[in-house]
Amino acid sequence: MESKLIADATLATTAVAVASMIINLIVITASRRQKRTWIETSKRFDDEITGLSRDLDTVSRQSGEHVRRIAWLESRARNSQTQTKQSDNTPQPRVTITERRHRVLSLAKRGQDIDTIARTLGMNHGEVELMINLGRAA
Repeated sequence: MESKLIADATLATTAVAVASMIINLIVITASRRQKRTWIETSKRFDDEITGLSRDLDTVSRQSGEHVRRIAWLESRARNSQTQTKQSDNTPQPRVTITERRHRVLSLAKRGQDIDTIARTLGMNHGEVELMINLGRAA
């Protein structure tokens, strides 16, 4: 009887050990699967970070080009203003009414409004409006 109890205890211990091994195998398999998933996710993140870094470099280079262009345009505008100030001291040739009318009508055809045309050409609002209305009537 005692040997039967020992055999039963050994059998129970063996069953617990086998069950423990099965559980360990399941846990190891799941952890390996999870590890593969994390590695794939990490690779995707690395690829995405590389792409974003490339995009950032491109945008940075383009912004540098834009800064240089803006500086160039600003210098041209300053030079133009300087030349305009210098030329203000010399008498300007008078623009004929026909030339002014032509300029007003061409700007109006381009879609500019009366206020913009008046400011651009240095004319009164009413004068520009009159020229546009006469141009439509003609």
